[in-house]
Amino acid sequence: MKNIALIVAAGSGNRMGTNIKKQYLKLAGQPMLARTVLIFEKSKKIDEIIIVIPQGDEQFVKKEILKDITFTKPIRLVSGGFNRGESVYNGLKTLTDSGEDIVLIHDGARPFINESLIERLLQFLRNNPKEIGVIPVIKVKDTIKIVKEDTVISTPPRNDLYAAQTPQCFYVSKLLPIFKEVEKELYKFTDESSLVEAFGYKIKTVLGEEHNIKITTPQDLLIGEFLLKEGLA
Repeated sequence: MKNIALIVAAGSGNRMGTNIKKQYLKLAGQPMLARTVLIFEKSKKIDEIIIVIPQGDEQFVKKEILKDITFTKPIRLVSGGFNRGESVYNGLKTLTDSGEDIVLIHDGARPFINESLIERLLQFLRNNPKEIGVIPVIKVKDTIKIVKEDTVISTPPRNDLYAAQTPQCFYVSKLLPIFKEVEKELYKFTDESSLVEAFGYKIKTVLGEEHNIKITTPQDLLIGEFLLKEGLA
């Protein structure tokens, strides 16, 4: 019965507008990916770590990104695919499932995940073994508009809207068959929850963390630096 962190860091980060892949950019002097990995390495709840990276980056990641981390638990580097779904699937396929193993699928560009959230997700799923998975969410603060061709189509009730975060937490034995079923259409799904929902399953939620932001743009990078400087993350 293992808890496995699957960190997805195989993207190119085009929206960051730099020549360096965003997961390798530094936050307070430390590569973003290293900061993310270190949280799971230090977690007493995590037994194993899989990092999905761009194909061909293995030696660079070993020698430059993870060089200052002393690992105390098994770690594997896996080459990513053409989209997030394929990258996650590549990681999942390396797992040997005991039937009770849980995988926490986390964005490599979310370096402010904390032990408290990891524990809450795992505790919920361990206490509810009949569920397939649980994800962290936070309430949406803005009013959301559905827009098509520059025209507002509708305004959904804000009370029902939540933003999904990671790690998204699943029983491996229940998640992997779903990925196998749609392995040719994984590009259609933006996260694991949406894939599972498409098969008619209900996904449970726990309250996420406001500072568990995803670093996507240069502005996000500045926010991340501020959080670290002020001791808020």
